[in-house]
Amino acid sequence: MNVLFWGSSFLSIPFLNLLTEIKDIKISAVITSPDKPKGRGLKLQPTEVKKFALEKNLSVLCPQKIEEKNFFNQIKSLNPELSIVVSYGKIFTQEIIDLHKIGMLNIHFSLLPKYRGAAPIQWCLINGEKTTGISIFWVEKELDAGKIFMQKEVGISIEDNYYTLLEKLLNISLEMLRDIIFKLSKNEIIKIPQEGEITYAPLIKKEISKINWQLDAGKIHNLVRALVRWPKATASLKLKDKTISVKIIQTSLINTKKINIKNFLPGEIVEIEKDGIIVVACGAETFIKILKIQPENKKVLNAKEFVCGYRVDKNDYFL
Repeated sequence: MNVLFWGSSFLSIPFLNLLTEIKDIKISAVITSPDKPKGRGLKLQPTEVKKFALEKNLSVLCPQKIEEKNFFNQIKSLNPELSIVVSYGKIFTQEIIDLHKIGMLNIHFSLLPKYRGAAPIQWCLINGEKTTGISIFWVEKELDAGKIFMQKEVGISIEDNYYTLLEKLLNISLEMLRDIIFKLSKNEIIKIPQEGEITYAPLIKKEISKINWQLDAGKIHNLVRALVRWPKATASLKLKDKTISVKIIQTSLINTKKINIKNFLPGEIVEIEKDGIIVVACGAETFIKILKIQPENKKVLNAKEFVCGYRVDKNDYFL
């Protein structure tokens, strides 16, 4: 089967790797974003997908715009039967979609039509969902709107963060893709229309990372675990002699019955436990534990290391 692969983020690599291991697949080209300036010297750097593809001796295309006629002619000359798309980040023209003998399949980390868009994992955590899933669907011109080939539900625990939920989703979706390739090899094609309420998961922006301590602890915990990769949930901490900026890396919820509720202000440190874990008051008379924290421009510390290093005490407070 003659396949094109489209992907630009680290999420794409496990799927490209899987395709290289399937004997009946010929990857004619890998399409990824152009090199971008990064680092202090702003040197042009390729995507992780491009690096991986070149290591595997695969042909790589990096169009500035997929609407370019030269690019279209390049991929047309490859006579693709199927495209696999994972975290490529652009909407395809109908002209490109129609090039394929079988079609284009996109792997998306939500139960479509819920959480269409760029950041489904983060938004389902922010919103405190108990379940999510994987949808492998046929690409259409409208964003994430195509018919479903295969869909599976995945549970979310209260301890899951971006990384642990991603690992669950990756493991299951790789199995799904392998199954789909097998079905396609036997000319088995499934196209089920999406049903249900449409919701969206727009690109994550830094502006949402600031913790509002007036919110209840559950909502703060959801923000922390959703943003643990980037940009991380942020706060300022008022100590006795200074105020520092921090990123909250790991939290857990606490049973309010274990705390003698008095007139704590949201953001106030109400207790430092024997193991150094910081207990903070939140809105609606709820409380959260801070397990890991990162001072600005410093390494991540566990709570005990942070409390000792910065002399944190009860009644210091987060802003």
